[in-house]
Amino acid sequence: MRTTRRTPSRLRRALPWIGATLAVQGAVAVAGLVWSLRADEGDDRSAVVRRVRVMGGAQLRPRNPALSRVGLDVVMAGGEVDLTGLAPVPGGVDVTVRAVMGGAAVRVPPGWRVWSGTRAVAGGVGLAPGVRRTDDPRDADLRLHGWAVMGGVGVETPS
Repeated sequence: MRTTRRTPSRLRRALPWIGATLAVQGAVAVAGLVWSLRADEGDDRSAVVRRVRVMGGAQLRPRNPALSRVGLDVVMAGGEVDLTGLAPVPGGVDVTVRAVMGGAAVRVPPGWRVWSGTRAVAGGVGLAPGVRRTDDPRDADLRLHGWAVMGGVGVETPS
């Protein structure tokens, strides 16, 4: 009688796929790190802030009273832009969010007027109850630009 020692056939067939999946995710994470090192600009005290995150997250709390633009690019990641520490900025603040399989939340102080020109495919863009919406971008304290694919962007005020 002959005995053989075998790895279960399903596991043996799955191992190359598991290895390939881990390799692709690792390559995407490294590419995202390189992209963020090249594209990130400013800090919480800057008038212009931009963050790029792939497979991770970003929390921005800008504190410059002359803030003019915030950019957030997320791929398989999440982001939060908290503007609640600011008084209304003369001329308003432009926030641009580009999200792929990820999402972002923008928090604004109560009473801020928000204009949104953001589009979403297989996702959503929403203004929470309590956020004052305006149809005129020149009259807005926050102008939200960008797009989301299989992700979403939300604007909310603190409760």
